[in-house]
Parts: sequence; structure tokens; C-alpha cells
Amino acid sequence: MQVVVLDFETYFDSDFTLSKMSTESYIRDPRFKAHGAAIKWSADTSAQWYDERQLRYILTQHDWSDTFLIHHHAQFDGLILSHHYNVHPKMFGCTLSMARLLLGNHLSVSLDAVRKHFGIPMKTTPYNLFKGKQWPEMDQGTQRLIGEGAIDEVESIYAIFGKFYKDFPPEELAVIDATVKMFTEPCLEGDVELLAKVWVDEATRKDARMAELNVSEADLQSSERFAALLRAEGVEPEMKDGKKKPVYCFAKTDEFMRGLQEHDNDRVRTLAEARLGAKSTITQTRAETLGWMARRGSMPVYLRYCGAHTTRWSGGDGANWQNFKRGSDIRRAIMAPAGFLLAPIDLSQIECRVLNYLAGQEDVMEAFAEGRDLYSEGASRFYGRKITRADKSERHLGKVLELGCGFGMGAIKFQATCKIGALGGPRILLSNDEAKTAIDSYRSSHPQVVEYWKTAGRMISRIAGGEPTQWGPMLIKDHKIYGPGGTMLHYETLHFHKPEADDEVQEFERDGYWRYQTRNGWTKLYSGKLVENVVQWLARIVMSQAMLRIIALGYRVVNTTHDELLVLIPKDGREQEHLRICEAEMKRTPTWLSGIPLDCEGSLGERYSK
Repeated sequence: MQVVVLDFETYFDSDFTLSKMSTESYIRDPRFKAHGAAIKWSADTSAQWYDERQLRYILTQHDWSDTFLIHHHAQFDGLILSHHYNVHPKMFGCTLSMARLLLGNHLSVSLDAVRKHFGIPMKTTPYNLFKGKQWPEMDQGTQRLIGEGAIDEVESIYAIFGKFYKDFPPEELAVIDATVKMFTEPCLEGDVELLAKVWVDEATRKDARMAELNVSEADLQSSERFAALLRAEGVEPEMKDGKKKPVYCFAKTDEFMRGLQEHDNDRVRTLAEARLGAKSTITQTRAETLGWMARRGSMPVYLRYCGAHTTRWSGGDGANWQNFKRGSDIRRAIMAPAGFLLAPIDLSQIECRVLNYLAGQEDVMEAFAEGRDLYSEGASRFYGRKITRADKSERHLGKVLELGCGFGMGAIKFQATCKIGALGGPRILLSNDEAKTAIDSYRSSHPQVVEYWKTAGRMISRIAGGEPTQWGPMLIKDHKIYGPGGTMLHYETLHFHKPEADDEVQEFERDGYWRYQTRNGWTKLYSGKLVENVVQWLARIVMSQAMLRIIALGYRVVNTTHDELLVLIPKDGREQEHLRICEAEMKRTPTWLSGIPLDCEGSLGERYSK
């Protein structure tokens, strides 16, 4: 393939700007206009600037079917190309995405930040000179500076790509390409009327929930009182390092508060909305964003490659496609294009399977292989009597035990988790003694998992500065953990933190604790957390490798969540056969997890309804 680098410069003003609009709405707005683009056609030629008139012609003269097209933010430039110029390259590259994997997503991956990382001077595009101006309204001097700035950006992107490429896992280039094309080659349709109904219904429910809340403004604004309100609902507030002491994660930008706004418990969700003074709920905002998107055309799916520390995708661009609740009307409002069905296929209990495989918990592996009901078995151990699928509440406790306790959850958190109706089940009220008994029953029946936590605890110091160490299918080296396929977890900032004498910490942390930096600030690392990171990361690799195999067979993957792929299936009379082919790829055992019994569940429908 021919390697080409391209970077657009576009019109913007105070209101029409990416700082106030989503990428999709900005590009598909009637006000959108490209000034032009700089293009580097090969390694042997310098980048060249084309104004919009020249660009529209030159783009038609190139064979894009054999082009590897590189940008710094490929979703942005790629949607411009597909929507306005009908350009569809064979493969996309994205140095912003590559930076998230190789440098770590705890760092800024803006073009200026990555240039600085490699000692390349700051970019020179004079944005202040052309704000609010169309190309013909600029003098020649400004036009020349824009062209020179774009050329400088393209040359730097090419240089950065070369530096990244030598260390970048080849299969992950295909993962980036698939992720970008979910956005640049949209095909999903939206039910605008249903999305409007979601907005109205949620507004009504929100008013009713607010009326029932029965808490004072002082309760909401006092961090301690608000924390007490959450604890009463079974939610233990998370904390972060403050300037002088740990503080609650109650800021609007904190992941914890964002999670509360999507909580399964209506009262918890309403408390968070009231604390933040939210005019609209996340459900309303999402429905509105998707509704307007659907009015503009097919719906681009924006996912951030390696958006999470564990290299999983994260949502973005105002519509978090990672968090459409199963069975919700928002999910049902997403429809297949004409001539196709949607096939959501999810890996069954993937994290639980990976955890028990790594730990060597052979009896659990055998149970999975035999298709036994692990949830009923776990519940039977706790209740001391036989529990079956018919015993829905009791069996659900077994589900929470098996899926929720693998990362070292203690009795207090387990009690709170059951109380809020975790994992889509009923609320289960346990006494302190019952919660402790449940945790003890899990740990006594999973001794190898408990031992794996201890091993993980020892590995933390190795990550911080020990010799290279093989850990199952992983290699600990240079403050990172390398895994199959070439991806890695970053722990360069990991260190043992000694709290100040007046810091408010738990007694067992008084002598210090390990912590590392994420894009949301410092977070503690302990054995259970490390196991959780590793398991989620490896589960993501299982998912992404299956995705690439399915794409190689000619199918389109149009979205992915933590354990699910959304595949487009043609209506050709062979729909069930297509589904079985895709399910077979999802269940295929990776060579690096030899012997693990994987399973999945898929369905077909006109809507994303599962």
C-alpha cells in the first residue's frame, strides 16, 4: 500500500468550533468548509498544500483503494474525506491512537504534546489569524502561513508515525483501522421518534425522582453528608489525592461521579444529578445527541482506541456507545441499515474465565467446559442447600459472588454491591455476618484465585523496578506489562507513596501504599486492582483478535463494548449461518490461552435490542 499523510485545515469561529460541538456535528454542519489540506504523498516527496478548489480535484486523481492514510486524529480527517469528498482509503493510521498505546493514556496525546515528547518544535499553524474567516476572505500572507503550518504538521505526523511504527504491534494497526472506520463509514440508522420519547420520558421520571429525593441543599453540597447519603444506598464513595489530604471523587469530571449518573439505582443516579445541578440527565443528553445525529444521516460510532488504562475502548464525542444499557430504549433506537440485520455477540463471563484460567483454578475451568451453572453452585455453597435457576434471587447472589469477587472484594463492599442490585439483578440485603460468610465461601472454594492475588501483590514491586519477569502469558519489563499481540499496560509512574502525618488514610495505609497515575489522577494499586487490570486487558485482547478475524471473513463490525461485538449480517437467506460463523470466531481459543473454554451468545434483529 502507498503510505500517505493528510491534515485538513477548516473554517471555525467562536460558536462553530470543536470546543463546543461534537466532531460529527461539526463536520456535518451546513457551515462546514475546508480551507484545504496538506498531503505528503510518499517518503521521498515533501508535503504539499492544496486549497479547497485544488484539493477537490487532486483527491479524485488518486487510487485510495490501495492507500494507507495516516492522520493524527483519523476520525476527524477521515469523516471529512468520506462525507464531503467520497474518499475511502483501504486502511487508516492514527498517530493519536498509537500514542495512547505506546506512551500511555495518562499523558496528553495532542499533536503538540507528542511533538514535544520527540523533541519536535511546537506546530506553527496561526489559528488566531483565520478564526471566523473563509479562505477567500484571507490575504495571501495569511493563506501562505496556513499552508506552511499544515505542511509542518503533516511532516511531523509522518516523522512521529515512523518513530511509533518500529515498536507498534502490527495487529493493533488493524484494530485502529477498524475503530476509525466505525466512525468514518457510518451505516447505522436511528429511530428519531423513539429517541425523542426517551428524552420526554426521562424528563418526567427525573422530575418525579427529584420530588421523592427528600434531601436538603445542604445535604447535597456537604461532601460528608453526600457521602453518607451514598453509603445509605450501598455505594461507597471513591477518594482521590487532594492538595493536602484525600478528597471524595465528587467533581463533575471524576469517573466516579460519571458512573453514578448511569447507576442502576434510580435514587443514586438522582442524588448525583442533584449534587451536580444537572439540567439534563445523561440519558436525556445522550438521546438528544443521538437524535440530532440520526437526523443528519447514518450514525457514526465514535470510540477512543485505548481510551482506558486497560487498553479497552472508551466512548467519546458526546455519545458514549460503550454504555447503552442492554434492553434500554436508547439501544433499541439503533437500527440496521436496509438489507442487513444486527448481531450483538457477547463473550460469556469472559473476565471470570480469564481470571480462573490465569490462577489455575481447574475446577472452575472444568465447570465452564461442562456448561455447569456456576452461579447456582456458588449460591448453594452459601445457603447450604441446593439452589437452581428457578431460585432467581438466591442464584443471583451466586452470580455476584462468581463475577464480582474475583478481584479481592471484601465483605463490606460485597454487602453494598448486593444492596444496589448489581449485575442487573434484584436488591439483596445481607447482614454483616452474612456478607462475611459469602466472601469466605468464595475464597475457600477458589483457593488458586486467592493465591493469584498474593502473586500479584509480589509482582507490584517487580513492576516498580525489578528484573524482567515472566508472569503467565505476560512479561514485566521497564515498568510495563507486555502481553500477547504486543500491547502493554503502563506503570511508569508507579511508586510507593508515603502519606503525610495529617493525611486522612485508612490505618493499614499509614505506612504507605503503591499508586500510579491515570488520566483522571492518581489511583492506588494493590493486588486485587492489578489482577483486575490484567484480566480486563487480556479479555480485551481476546475480543479484539476475534474482531479482526471476523472482519477478515468479510463482515463489518460496527461497535464494540467491553465484552460484545456488534456485527452487520446481510439478509441473504443465510443469516443464521453467518451468525454461527461469527460466534465460532468469538469462541476460538487463543494460542496464548491454550485450553481455556470460551463461550459466547449472539442474536439477530433489526434493532440493537439485546
